[in-house]
Formats: sequence, C-alpha cells, structure tokens
Amino acid sequence: MLNRRQFIASSAVAMASTTLTRKARAQSPKMRAGIIGCRRRGADVAEKLVKSGYFEIKTLCDCDEKELRSVQKELASKNINVSNLEKDFRRVLDDKEIDVVVVATPDHWHSLITAMAISAEKHVYVEKPFSYNIFDGYAVLQAMKKHPKQVVVVGSQQRSGKHFHEARAFIQSGELGKIAFARSATIHWRKPLPRVPDTEPPPHLDYNMWTGPAPMKPYNQYRVHYNWHFMLDYGTGDTGNWAAHWLDIVRWFLNIDYPLRVHAHGGQFVTRDIKEWPDTQTAILEYPELTVLWELRLWSEYGTDSFAEFHGDKGTLVITRNDWKVFPNNSKKFPPKTFPGSDIDIPHAVNFAKAILGEEKPNAPAEEGHITAVLCHLCNISTMVSRPVVFDPQNLTIKDDPEASQWIKRTYREPWNIEQYI
Repeated sequence: MLNRRQFIASSAVAMASTTLTRKARAQSPKMRAGIIGCRRRGADVAEKLVKSGYFEIKTLCDCDEKELRSVQKELASKNINVSNLEKDFRRVLDDKEIDVVVVATPDHWHSLITAMAISAEKHVYVEKPFSYNIFDGYAVLQAMKKHPKQVVVVGSQQRSGKHFHEARAFIQSGELGKIAFARSATIHWRKPLPRVPDTEPPPHLDYNMWTGPAPMKPYNQYRVHYNWHFMLDYGTGDTGNWAAHWLDIVRWFLNIDYPLRVHAHGGQFVTRDIKEWPDTQTAILEYPELTVLWELRLWSEYGTDSFAEFHGDKGTLVITRNDWKVFPNNSKKFPPKTFPGSDIDIPHAVNFAKAILGEEKPNAPAEEGHITAVLCHLCNISTMVSRPVVFDPQNLTIKDDPEASQWIKRTYREPWNIEQYI
C-alpha cells in the first residue's frame, strides 16, 4: 500500500526551494524587519527570520516596556542585537527603512495593523488567526487589492514543514481511498485563571494602546498577557489559537474551503474561571460527502496534544508536529508505518522571503488564512448562539440569522477604524 518513493519524490520538488544557499545570501542585502508584539511568538518569529539568512531585525515594538526590554535581552543572548525599540507601532510603519513587519499582537489587533502595514507598503507576516472576526479578515483582503505588490503571509507554519508536504502528497495520491471523515483537535491542560480585583495598569504598560480598537475596560492582570486568548474582547479562544493550525491542515490536505453548515456545542463546562471562551467544544463542519470534526478540551492531559487525522476506506493517516502515521485497513498485510517530523519555522521564514523576492508563491497566503480563520469564527459563533450556522461568504452574513450575524463584525473604539483601508 505505501508507495513512499512516489509521494516523497513529489514533495521533494515542493520543498527543494527551502534549502538555503548561504553563500548567495551572504552576497545579498538582508531585508529589514520590525517586530510588532514581542511577547512569545514575536520573539520566536524574530529569531527564525534571522536564522533563515534573509532578514535582520531593525526594530522591536511593544506597548509594554517591560516585555520589550525582556525580549531585547533574550534575543541578544542568541546574538541578535536590536537597539531600536518603540512602544507605538505606528512609528514602525512610518520607518521607510523597514521592509517587513511581523504582527504578533493579541488577536484583536491582527487585522487592523496588517491593513495599516499594507497601506504603508510593508510586507507582512501576521500571526494566526488571520483575523479577530470575519469582517476584519475581509477588510485586509480588500486592502491588499489596493497594494498588490505587498506580500502578506500567515503564521501557519505547518504549511512549510517537509513532513506536512509529504503527508499531503500521500493523501492526494489516493492511497487512503475515499476520505469521508476528518478530525482535528487540541487537548491539553489550561490552568484556571483566578478572580482578582481590577487595578490600575502597571506604569510599564500603555494600556490604552494595548486595548486599541477593543472596548476600554478596567485593567486586570489575568486578562492581559497570553490570557487575552480566552477573553471575548481580545482573543478567539483556543479554537482561534489551535484550530487555526489544525483545521487549516484539514483544509489544505483535502482542498476544501467554506463548509455547507457548522454545528458546534460547548462552553465553560469544567474550569469555570474567568475565561470567557469555551474550555470544551465540539464542532461538525459539513461538506459534500465529507464530515470534518473539531474538538477542544482544555482540562485534560490525556491524548495527543494537537493533531489532524484523515479516514479513508483504505486506511487512516494521523499527523502531528512530531511525525505522521498511516494505518492501512488491511493491517495484517500492510502494518502501520511512522514517518518523522520536520522543522516548520525556518522553512516558513525562507518561503516568506522568497515570496517577497518573487521566487516562490507563499505557502500560507492571506487568502487561505482568511478562509481558515472564518472556519474558526463559525465554530465559535455556532457555539455562542447554540445552533447551526450557514455562512454566506458573498454577503458576509449568517443566512437567516441576524443574531449570529452580529458576531461577524464589531464597532471599533475611536480613533481606530479598519473600514478606511477597504
């Protein structure tokens, strides 16, 4: 059953371009990047951009000076020295010497900063999810039409991993037969967030800038750094955080886009703390002759952390960031096989650079990131209204459901407004 030579040969063509010719790069000027949002992913992406050989970091930007200094020190320990620090991202966009910006802020800032960066003629690497809501993503795509020379990619770095390309080629070769069911999930433990009184924000944090287009609310230490993922006004939950990776893999492997219908159920069933997005969620995404399942459990340490699996009438394929496995239906004649994982981050940075240089197409283009983000939003919308939803991408509405449609867009807090970039 396993024709490994065929699918590795086909994936080798796709992946050959990720191999760096360091001598050639040493003779070429590096692109200058500004990192907007320095905690966690911002620092990580900065390191990977430098290691790719194509970029240097000119500016670090964060509205929390403590985080800004911490990341500067962390990068310096890795021989990445950045002296230029900013607290207002608009100064990064105004800097004509900066070619590229990385948007690694909380979700509620992703689309607006991306649209502003495009308008400032910067190339953009925006972290997933592509958008905070459906309209925001649409607005970025419209801004891109006005500036077609700007490359915008999404931090869906799994699309650049060699073993993801191999597994996708295997599925598309037909080895699994008719695939009628796919499942993706994230299962892990999220510690409860305690209820503590609101306070004044710390002096090192520009809380007004951090809040940005979101409604202004009193500062609380357990609603900001990282925990914003679980707050309705700032994040998209762990569905936006992880389905943005794994539903994206299902879409990419099977060449599917918007579902016919999404029916999701979930809530704060276990932790019951200050988190506002679900800690438990199951969503069924209906496609012609295909059911896609998304599962979320944030209170368990049992099972594979995050994965996607594909079930065909000839076998099953399961993929993680560590490896991918094939389980033939006739396991006595064809035993299961495991294939190793691969780096996903540096190849993603290389692909971004080569897309800017016109040498490759983006592995994770904005258009694909938008569709995947819409799927995440639909899972969340269906969960919050407790009924199935049918999305109309032409009119940006949930069909025959005005209440659910209210989740597609929100009013921005002044002076921020994404509609001016459409």
